[in-house]
Amino acid sequence: MILIGFVIDTWVWVEYYLGEDSRVNEYIENDSLDLFTSTITLTEMIKFLHQNHENPENIRHVVSEIGIRSLVIPVTEDIAILAGEFKNEGFKGGIADTIILATARSGGHKVVTGDPHFKDISDAVFIKTG
Repeated sequence: MILIGFVIDTWVWVEYYLGEDSRVNEYIENDSLDLFTSTITLTEMIKFLHQNHENPENIRHVVSEIGIRSLVIPVTEDIAILAGEFKNEGFKGGIADTIILATARSGGHKVVTGDPHFKDISDAVFIKTG
């Protein structure tokens, strides 16, 4: 049996931080799952937290929590190349979403998200909104 890991999209981390969608907890708080996060997600989370006027100490805490709950995967040359290919093939997400997808696929994992760009992606676990 091959174990599949889950790359947690920024959408999921934001929902977890806000505490408004308990469906994300089954992934974030499940110690039996192998969770991964792209470094690009850290950038997006820091931007989000600054936009919500979080203080620097809380921002450091949130980033640390992501690193505790998941293995942070750097954007390697291979991931960057794969992401570029996905964009060329017509993936509708932005660059960050494309890098997150490439991070998942490079490791044989699934993306966990509620972001509409991933709705029809076969290797995404799409948490429906609303």
